[in-house]
Amino acid sequence: MACLIHRMKNERGWDFSGYKLKSLKRRVQKVLNVHHVADFDEYYRMLERDPSEYDKLLSTITIKVSEFFREPEVFEALKKQLLDSPPPWTDKLRIWSCGCAYGEEPYSVAIMLSEVFGPKAARRSEIFATDICKEAIEQARRGVYRIEQLHNVDTDTWKRQFRPYGGLNKINNDLRNHIKFGVLDIVTNHPIPNVHVLFCRNMFIYFNKTLQESVFAKLDYSLKKGGLLVMGVAEIVPGPFAGRYKRVDGRLSIYRKTA
Repeated sequence: MACLIHRMKNERGWDFSGYKLKSLKRRVQKVLNVHHVADFDEYYRMLERDPSEYDKLLSTITIKVSEFFREPEVFEALKKQLLDSPPPWTDKLRIWSCGCAYGEEPYSVAIMLSEVFGPKAARRSEIFATDICKEAIEQARRGVYRIEQLHNVDTDTWKRQFRPYGGLNKINNDLRNHIKFGVLDIVTNHPIPNVHVLFCRNMFIYFNKTLQESVFAKLDYSLKKGGLLVMGVAEIVPGPFAGRYKRVDGRLSIYRKTA
């Protein structure tokens, strides 16, 4: 396993050395099973014959489970925070979805802003959506989804924000065009600065303690004082940073940066 981690870093610059080993092994084993590969040596030969296999490997080992308005209570709590402390629409509200998978999360944020504050306010926001996986980002840019991915979207919102597209559903261009999608590996790359709302959900559960603190230092740098951090419901702010963040909801991992 260590050899494969080393190969991925050397060949593609992906550093998985700080990921929890048990979870990583389980996902890599799925790849070996799909290819009916008996051992790592045989898989290494496959990678040498077909370097594009690295991208397929990355797609498998980076979990991308999402849907529109996943865990709706999170978006309701965020909406309440924004309504109680309205953003300064004279400036651009900067929102970052870190680990955006196939785009459901940033599009959900854009829909929420449009529905709550109106289309003009939504257009004055800047939404950045990043993921380590190029294939996921390319799909997110297309903005096309199956109906089962929209089960948290009510009919009226669907009519306003989507249109039928060959048996699928396509996000309206007005929303899609003002989201900036890009490939970014938060482990090795620099973060996006001066963010007011930062989504980083269900990523830290795959990191060991050292990597959690290293990545969180980047998120802390990114988020402006007074900004909101949205983590997965099972995640908490790492100990060295806990004094700088206040939980705004007792049940959910939504924090306001206080210092």
